[in-house]
Amino acid sequence: MGAASIEIEVLYEDEALIFVNKPPRLVVQRGYDAHEPILLDLVRERAQQPVHLLQRLDRGTSGVIFFSKSAAMNVRITRQFERKKVRKRYLALCEGELAESQTIDAPLARVGAIKFAVRDDGKRAITHIAPIVATRNGTLLDIRLETGRTHQIRVHLSAIGHALAGDWLYGERNADRPMLHAAELEMMHPATNKPLRVTAPLPTDFLGEMATRGIVLPEGHNVLALAHVSH
Repeated sequence: MGAASIEIEVLYEDEALIFVNKPPRLVVQRGYDAHEPILLDLVRERAQQPVHLLQRLDRGTSGVIFFSKSAAMNVRITRQFERKKVRKRYLALCEGELAESQTIDAPLARVGAIKFAVRDDGKRAITHIAPIVATRNGTLLDIRLETGRTHQIRVHLSAIGHALAGDWLYGERNADRPMLHAAELEMMHPATNKPLRVTAPLPTDFLGEMATRGIVLPEGHNVLALAHVSH
């Protein structure tokens, strides 16, 4: 995937912030490959100015991610994260039929170079899960995070026996990528102190995996078909 072939969809932009719809399989910041395209550089190029990374998404995860254009705003944004004022909603495809809503409150700890697991000596992690469509071939989930640990959703779903579809690290390599999408992000705008909500539509590969598994939304139920901003 060359940088020239990657188009970045801007969901919202002003003088302080830029929200983009991260494509799947694109890494957010520089890793081991010095020549690999990274989202941070692409957003800097798109904004034509320095931007600051204040959150991360896994390589395989798609959806809403934001960057700050103003170092002066970073303390205010960091304070919102610390006070759990930044609210994130994800959509996920998991294995099997998960028919009941639940809250997973299980601590996470690193157990390898890139892997995490539920362990008593880990950091507390809380994930709220609600099924949208549950079938034997998989379940479409609405997920809200109360904490933001690395690989939190992936580890928690695997721990309850419903790993993300395509999650090669915690489940099976049975889809093109781990089917996780950062669908919505809400925060207080650091400059105006007014609520800001940005959503991102489901990508084609996610919708394709739903179709392959026969997961069909009820008539009239529209799960973020279009990008949306409210403030």
